[in-house]
Amino acid sequence: MQGNTENRTSKARAARRTALGEVEGGGERISPRQRGEQKAREALDWVYRWGWSSPSVVDGLAGTARRGLAARLARAKLLRSTRTDSGGAQKGVPASILTLTGDGLAEVEKFREDLLPYELDPYRIRQDQLRHYQLAQSATAKALSEKKISGFQTEKEMAEFSGSNIKQPDIAWWLPNGQSVAVEVELSAKWGRDLDHFILSCLLSLSPEEKGGKHRYDYIALVTDSPAILKRYKAAFEPGAAYGVWQKDERSRWEKSETRKVPEGAKGKMLWRLITD
Repeated sequence: MQGNTENRTSKARAARRTALGEVEGGGERISPRQRGEQKAREALDWVYRWGWSSPSVVDGLAGTARRGLAARLARAKLLRSTRTDSGGAQKGVPASILTLTGDGLAEVEKFREDLLPYELDPYRIRQDQLRHYQLAQSATAKALSEKKISGFQTEKEMAEFSGSNIKQPDIAWWLPNGQSVAVEVELSAKWGRDLDHFILSCLLSLSPEEKGGKHRYDYIALVTDSPAILKRYKAAFEPGAAYGVWQKDERSRWEKSETRKVPEGAKGKMLWRLITD
């Protein structure tokens, strides 16, 4: 029994070395595998930063030449694959999600400078948010591969969030020229007060032109997989379009306190991204 356990442990360690591009003999790297090692660690770090990912996103990070990276990292016991409630039946929701194992977490924290809290239990991940963050991850990975952005921050990395009416974005993207983009993923259209508040919070984040505004981002990108939602939001952010400002009355009921118009300067600061399969 002990021999079998040691054999399984040895095989797992060998699989980890293979997945990370390592070889026997003092941890030396074989030159052709250096890129593979880098991609494996980037994939583990990606899962760490987002909390979870999907096989399609992880394999996409590695490039077409390294398809199967997610499976190799799972075989190496660095990632754990867990079937989702929908099992892939719902459009946009992965059939399974990938989370770090204890060994995977240790591997990530071995080479990171800044640490983040990480939930190892995949069953504590909210299933109702999978489609939202799958789209967020896909859009970010695509922007990186096309070199449209040089980096990003996830929600839990944006700990500096504060300020009335200033919404923390779903993701922050950094452009190659150093400018910043607040990314909002929209899967269902907002209406009434919710839409008005969304418009106000975006404008407040963009420019001090808006009353009470505080410049935090150079652009806002709205990402969706619905052409109808994209069309509706484009119209809502057209310069001159009216939106309401809402406040609670003495009975804590919402009431529209004033009507404003989207400023002219907003037109060049809104970016639109339609993500298709």
